[in-house]
Amino acid sequence: MSPAATLPSQLPKARKLRIAAAYYATYVLLGLMLTCIGPSLDALQAQSGSSTEAIALLFTANSLGYIAGSLLAGRLYARLAGNRVLPAALLILALLTFTVPWLGSLGLLVLVFGLIGVPLGVMDVGGNTLIVWLYRGDVPPYMNALHLFFGVGAFIGPLVFDRFAVATGNPATTFWLFAALMVPVALWLVRLPSPDSPGAARATADGRSVLRRYAWLIGLIAVFFFMHMGAELAFGGWIYTYADEATGSGTTARLVNSAFWGGLVVGRLVAIPLALRLSPRSMLQLDLLGAVLSLALLITLPDSTPALWIGTIGFGFSIASMIASSFNLAERRMPIASQVSSTFLIGGSLGSMTLPWLVGQLFVPYGRLSVMYVTAAAMLAAWFLLALVVRQKRRPGESELAQGQASSA
Repeated sequence: MSPAATLPSQLPKARKLRIAAAYYATYVLLGLMLTCIGPSLDALQAQSGSSTEAIALLFTANSLGYIAGSLLAGRLYARLAGNRVLPAALLILALLTFTVPWLGSLGLLVLVFGLIGVPLGVMDVGGNTLIVWLYRGDVPPYMNALHLFFGVGAFIGPLVFDRFAVATGNPATTFWLFAALMVPVALWLVRLPSPDSPGAARATADGRSVLRRYAWLIGLIAVFFFMHMGAELAFGGWIYTYADEATGSGTTARLVNSAFWGGLVVGRLVAIPLALRLSPRSMLQLDLLGAVLSLALLITLPDSTPALWIGTIGFGFSIASMIASSFNLAERRMPIASQVSSTFLIGGSLGSMTLPWLVGQLFVPYGRLSVMYVTAAAMLAAWFLLALVVRQKRRPGESELAQGQASSA
């Protein structure tokens, strides 16, 4: 095998982009699946004969599976070729997804959505890690593009569910389409060379592992992921139910749901050129400011339909680049090993498990505004955590370490 084949990080830009394109396709599917519970919630509730509080367990089960997958991924990508791990995860996901419309009990749905979370965690850690390994110091715009394609999947998902609801009377049959789309992407990935690790998981110069050397900073960023990823899924997962109660129309509610992810897609598209001009810190500060203002509008004018649309789209647009910018901020301060990506995404998954579940417990006794209050509290906590992260000084020799890894790739 030629050096160019074994070291994709040294390939010409056009050939790198072919590898990245497969990751982008994977992230469209990831966007479809990580946001599928919200627009299918009513159908799955009717299918299983469960209550609103009970069906919220799907968020928890899916996030627990995602955590398990993220933990597993940290080991898999450190030991195996990434472009073999990703297609295996996709094929397992396709098999599990195909069964969803046939599951008639809440217990089976909880079990299967928990299992679905495992390959989703493996895919998410893989995409974020492999794109960094592929592009190294040039990664910011490509990382934002990766999450743009996640947003594309999240945006079209509610629209597809709505069309299947009209055509078949059962939105849950949409899962069969999603499963079918995963197979060709898996076959595409397996034919591509895997990005080579920059050796970030090896011991650093002072003899300690990356995780131990940067433990405090990694912990802060992981809690930051908890807040902003949890807020994203709490809002995205419950905005359909919120809008349905506010407008009395299931179709309008699905359109509002899709508008949230549409705002996120546009925000991620805008973030690609902005990432070349603004620091990750500035990007995150702008994101948080826009998110808080959008939620303030929704809380202040809860019965206004224009405020519902503007606030929903504004929140999606504002948080669009937060995951990518968080990785870009971390990449400037530490080597990104697969275990580091795994830790960040486990933090995010814990938030994605906890905050939507919390909304589910508060929705009936306290009303639909509980969605906005929980999300706003998480955004304010994230702003505080960002202030703590940026106060952490760069470790001595960090720049030299990163440069050494880049030159050895």
